[in-house]
Amino acid sequence: MAVLDTEQDQFLCDGTTTVVGLTGEIDIATAERALARIAAATADGCVVVDLSAVEFIDASGVNMLVRALRGATRVQHHLLLAGPTRQLSRILDVLGLRDVLATHDGVAAAVAAHAAPRHGHPPGALR
Repeated sequence: MAVLDTEQDQFLCDGTTTVVGLTGEIDIATAERALARIAAATADGCVVVDLSAVEFIDASGVNMLVRALRGATRVQHHLLLAGPTRQLSRILDVLGLRDVLATHDGVAAAVAAHAAPRHGHPPGALR
């Protein structure tokens, strides 16, 4: 079992998502606020985090994304990332988190991936 093995393919959801857009810098000063926004959304359903307007993210920001995934997992909702910058994409690759944090080029791709039925699983179930 991986450290973040979330068994998301077992989650039942209706394929709908809430988009939470983050902007500016995600660092030690802003990460908790961003986490609170994502956590509030994941309490109600599956979430796509739009990172396309994030100009900078540091280790506390990456940690926040992992914590957000854990929170979503606790309530059996999906968390998908959309539009990460080159910097964040590189960080996710280096840390081996891309397999854990479902990442898509943009919001439309993330929403479509979430809504698509997968291998007999209900809409929104990820593989």
